[in-house]
Amino acid sequence: MDEVYHYPEDYYALDFSSKSVGSGNPLTEQEFQRYVIEKLVNGNDYVERTAKTDYDPVHAMDIEMLFAFLEKTQADKMDKLHAIYNGGSKQTVLAKISDAIAKDGLVACVRNGVQFDSGIELDLVHPRPAATFDFEAKSLYNENKLSVMEEVYHKEDERIDLVIFLNGLAIFTIELKCSTSGTGWDYREAIRQYKEDRDCKTRLLMPKVGAVAHFAMDLDQVWMCAELKGLDSKFLPFNQGVRRGGMQHETEAGNPVRTDGPSTAYMWEDVLTKDAVFDLLFDFAYVKRDRKTNKSKDAKPIFPRFQQLRAVRRISSDIVKNKTLRDYLVEHSAGSGKTNTIGWLAHKLSSLYAEGEDEPLFSKVLIVTDRIVVDRQLQEAVLDMARDQHVVRVIDSEGKSDENGETSKSGKLKRALAGGHRIVVCTMGTFLNLEPGSFDGTGSRFAVLIDEAHGSTSGQTMASLNASLSDIDESDSALEKISDVVAADIARSGRQKNVTIIGFTATPTGRTLDMFGTLNTEGKKEAFDLYSMRQAIEEGFILDVTSNYTTYDSFCKVVKSVPDDPELETSSAKRQLAHLIACADGTIKGNLAVMVDHFVSQVAGELGGKAKAMIVTWSREAAVRYRLAYDELRSENLQKLGRFQALVAFSGSITVDGEEYTERSMNGGLAEDKLPETFDGSDYRILIVADKYQTGFDQPKLCAMYVDKKLHGLAAVQTLSRLNRICAPYEKRPFVLDFKNSYEDIAEAFAPYYENTVLDNPLTLSDLKETERHLLELSVLDADDVREFYGLLAKKRQTADDKGRMWAILGSAKSLVLSMEEDEADRARRVIRHFVRQYAFLSMSAPFTDTHMHMEYRFCQFLIRELSTGGHGDGIDITDKVTLEDFDVQKRAEHKGEVLDPSPQVTIARGIGTGLSKDVMETLSQIVAEWNARYSKAFDTEIAAGSLIALKGSLEKNEKVRQSAKVNPKRNFANTIDDETEQALVDNYSQNEDWYSFLLDKPEVRKDLVHLLVDDLYNGLSRER
Repeated sequence: MDEVYHYPEDYYALDFSSKSVGSGNPLTEQEFQRYVIEKLVNGNDYVERTAKTDYDPVHAMDIEMLFAFLEKTQADKMDKLHAIYNGGSKQTVLAKISDAIAKDGLVACVRNGVQFDSGIELDLVHPRPAATFDFEAKSLYNENKLSVMEEVYHKEDERIDLVIFLNGLAIFTIELKCSTSGTGWDYREAIRQYKEDRDCKTRLLMPKVGAVAHFAMDLDQVWMCAELKGLDSKFLPFNQGVRRGGMQHETEAGNPVRTDGPSTAYMWEDVLTKDAVFDLLFDFAYVKRDRKTNKSKDAKPIFPRFQQLRAVRRISSDIVKNKTLRDYLVEHSAGSGKTNTIGWLAHKLSSLYAEGEDEPLFSKVLIVTDRIVVDRQLQEAVLDMARDQHVVRVIDSEGKSDENGETSKSGKLKRALAGGHRIVVCTMGTFLNLEPGSFDGTGSRFAVLIDEAHGSTSGQTMASLNASLSDIDESDSALEKISDVVAADIARSGRQKNVTIIGFTATPTGRTLDMFGTLNTEGKKEAFDLYSMRQAIEEGFILDVTSNYTTYDSFCKVVKSVPDDPELETSSAKRQLAHLIACADGTIKGNLAVMVDHFVSQVAGELGGKAKAMIVTWSREAAVRYRLAYDELRSENLQKLGRFQALVAFSGSITVDGEEYTERSMNGGLAEDKLPETFDGSDYRILIVADKYQTGFDQPKLCAMYVDKKLHGLAAVQTLSRLNRICAPYEKRPFVLDFKNSYEDIAEAFAPYYENTVLDNPLTLSDLKETERHLLELSVLDADDVREFYGLLAKKRQTADDKGRMWAILGSAKSLVLSMEEDEADRARRVIRHFVRQYAFLSMSAPFTDTHMHMEYRFCQFLIRELSTGGHGDGIDITDKVTLEDFDVQKRAEHKGEVLDPSPQVTIARGIGTGLSKDVMETLSQIVAEWNARYSKAFDTEIAAGSLIALKGSLEKNEKVRQSAKVNPKRNFANTIDDETEQALVDNYSQNEDWYSFLLDKPEVRKDLVHLLVDDLYNGLSRER
């Protein structure tokens, strides 16, 4: 028997269809909810249903809608079921459908239907026909009905703002927030509610069984979760990205401002349309098997992020129009989920039909990966996505016979191309070994998806010899090399229009863009679809490796050791001298001492004591010497370094000081292909490399990189990007110590893929007229927009279009503020807030006759809500920056008469990071020790550190400091600390006269002190707001 569900009494008193705006605010959260429903109903042909009468929480269904669909589209089958089950057919059918969903999952039942007795199968949904000529399938597809309910109780005392249904089956839930409402909450509060206030064990929210995806949405952003697990629920950004300027490389996180409604309007315009919903359910949503346990409870539901959905739909839609007339470039950063994007696109293309054609557009879809073996993650994703795994063939194992007795990978690939598999996955090496004419199939068309992963774990293939690791800015990428083979092959066969190449890369070279790029409106070539490094960093999917970057210069004294002065060819002499210096024991050991000290003191304890480091060397000889030097250092310091074993990686053999070395011999016989797995374990913490593992190596526990190699352009980006992987659940901090490159060169290498903003100090304001002047100088308020907004606000009742226009006007002004440099944006918020507060205060004591100012005031009341950060939940902060910079380690001694005398000098360069630095990562005692070295002092570090802590306590009690933390952004608060620190030092002078006198006499040291204390003070005091 079905459970009986009772809605709470107060539910029936709610009037969700009311147009009342309440308290004079027409832009409340409830109005936003009604606005979204109106757009779904009027724009997407949704049916609005009433939760209190139509929703069954036991099954997470609108039962009436479900049976209306079944009776209309499958009447014969329903008649048979009525006869089989005698009068209780509806309850029995419902129970079997519900049980099937509970057993197999909602997505599986939507795609495959439900089996009943006597071999009867009911389709819960009629799929979207792939071929346009299939009129019967199209007619059935049109019978599918999308519907929406608001304020849906999924259990007692817990309701969801919106639930989307397909034929009565709940498929999506949405929690809405509106920054212009009284609470000022945004999407983060919606995420918090999903995590903390919603029972994820109810039928509606249960993973795999309930709704397929859950959205937290406000006016500006959308975040999504495919598997609710309470506090462990992982919400991902589902935003479009914002293009800054004309080039796609300037894409940032978030959504573009619109002139016709909220920034999140794409949800009902592009995502929740009927065709898009069917794409999501049939082409994207899938369950990832756990191959270790192979248990259904461990399987993980997967739902696409927005850029994945966009890329697949855009490319497939364009191919339908152009067929094989063009190629495509997808520039998706690390952290974009590229593996799934490739898999989804491959499956989509394998069943794609052109308009009016009765055969699929492509005879075969090939996925070509630039690795030694097919990446297991890619292989598993493609197989898990397949409704029938026989459509996929992975060419991976050499030497093992297939069902036809073929042992070579190239032979297996040739058979696969001629066979019935729709999708074929192979490596670049196997692909390049194809015999001429392999693509010469009469009437055949091929889509080739190239995963340019830049595998570098072996020196024996083209991938490992990729010239992007050399000291040359650009070179033929794997993508270009493969495309050349295809071009030559199809040219020989005379069929130049039967192949479409779709390349995936995070770092396209100039030639790649020239060959595969798409012309933009400025006549420049760019990727067809972009998910930039900057957006990935800002959304928290990868780390900014340039945010914690220290450069070292190694110096040595060169002393002539012969009496005469022979003339030498200058360039040759310089090269020999540079090699001699770089390989000298003094240089290697000097650099290594800095590296090891940094690793032990700053890195080893990260990630719960699991952090690892990579030493990148300039040659195989250098790698050998570093490994020998490290082994020697470790043997001398076993108590300190005993648990930090090292591995080395280089190709071939090398003779150093008369002895021959190989990677395997130096690693105790470890096979080369076993190194990544071994390094992933707990025994080895340091990896020393020479032209290996600098691309395509995914090790999330890698926290530090020590660079002793000149890097340029693409090689710099790819090498340093080994550090950018996040390592959940830890908050990982990447460290780079560079002994060969300037920070400016590294920043220049990253610039094409990621830009950043410069910060300036804000200004302060006083009275109302002056504040208004500063307000108008911001050029944020457009007089016509303000007048229009006020006119709409003054109406007794706003229509949906009125509200959309009001949100659009506010969004336009907000966009102007957010496009400013961060300090200017903070200043703009402060100006607007001061203006609102000052006007409101003065208007209570004297009436105003300035109508323009009054309209500005009313507009700014709403604008400041839009600009408020508000909300709850985990913000995700992925950056930590060094706070002290430009100090020197003084030279302790000068050794005369020696040929080489290494003496590293340290400089700290600030990265182009994604935000302000976090808590200071060095202890107070370390800071004091550095000041002692810098100013040749000898303060007792413990006493000085204690004095600094006391000083912090004094500032915490200072009323000006406390008030400043409550009303100011952090940058303004820093100015207050600067002012009050000097007075605090005077007031507490007797506590430590020498130390405080030193601080009073050294303004630059006080500045360091202010920077050191600001974060801790502000974070603590601002919570009292």
